Amino acid sequence: MKKLRLLYLPFEDKEGDQRARRKIFADMLKEGRLEALEIFSHVIFGRNNGSKLMCQKIYELARDFKADAIYWQGIWHGKPLDEEILAQIRDLPSKPAFCNENGDPFGNFWVVPYPKSLLSLVKYTDVCFNQGLGRMADYLKAKGARHVYLLPAAYDNVSFNMPINTQTEKQNDLVMVANKWKYRKPFASAPGTKDRTVLIKLLQEEFGDKFAIYGQGWEKFTSSRGPIDFFQQTNAYNNSKVAIGIPHFNDIEYYDSNRPFNTIATGIPYVSGYSPKCDEILKEGEHCHYFKTPQEAVDKVKWLLSLPDQERIEMGSKAAEYVRKNHTQRHRMEILITILESIWAHKHLNTAFPEPDMSFLAK
Repeated sequence: MKKLRLLYLPFEDKEGDQRARRKIFADMLKEGRLEALEIFSHVIFGRNNGSKLMCQKIYELARDFKADAIYWQGIWHGKPLDEEILAQIRDLPSKPAFCNENGDPFGNFWVVPYPKSLLSLVKYTDVCFNQGLGRMADYLKAKGARHVYLLPAAYDNVSFNMPINTQTEKQNDLVMVANKWKYRKPFASAPGTKDRTVLIKLLQEEFGDKFAIYGQGWEKFTSSRGPIDFFQQTNAYNNSKVAIGIPHFNDIEYYDSNRPFNTIATGIPYVSGYSPKCDEILKEGEHCHYFKTPQEAVDKVKWLLSLPDQERIEMGSKAAEYVRKNHTQRHRMEILITILESIWAHKHLNTAFPEPDMSFLAK
């Protein structure tokens, strides 16, 4: 298979924020997995120069670098993208395999609508990698995406590369890291948002000061510990016996953020709000513990806390080992690069277009 000349466009607020992907691609280059690598923080450039010049810069970089593959990560939240330039990127003489990856959930025209920039981009990429399928995939295809492939979130073993925690003495019985979602439009609410508030109230009533909630917007709760830096979250998990979380959009097949993977990898049991088919990735009762109602969440947490410490620690450690073995960012980027290689072959050697890689599903 042809080794690719990869142009990677990371989604970053600050240069270098994408620690895991940057290291993974640098390692791939050293290993000979990639022929060449060019990285361009397009969002930072776009904020300073506008979206049209950003697209033009991407085109020029891809042209001059003779990119075999372009990986556009994340979403441009500014003005719509210039579709004329996107077409020029797609039609470069080097015929690059062109993909984008979206990790954000969206609702409808009233509740977190799909960004126009995303709907422009998917018309020109060969494949859109998405963290959820179902209604999201259907909508993106209806707007012109040719292929929408599932690429779930994963454990960031670069930023959170710590040993599995097996200590028995913990400050908290239960921890949750989540921000309270506020939306300015009247009656606008994501499916999981109301459940999140009800859940936190119930958890506080049940577990009192042994429950810690980190994040913005929970000041009225006595369990609130205030905001926490993203890269410090593992400290909160390591100080707790059990963790819990619920996605804002729990109506999207397979969807969740990277929080379950990063949490499970620390070695503590994770209780998660259920999204359709997410248990095909992390098995119920073995890797994760799902709930569909706040009361079911409380019951599962109480059951986990009732187990002898050593039994609960062994359960968490086995799940952590599974995630570290099967669900790291390196695993996900291997899938992405392999599919880009096959798309390149399809364009240059007339081979079949690659099928989705679903090797991350639990056996």
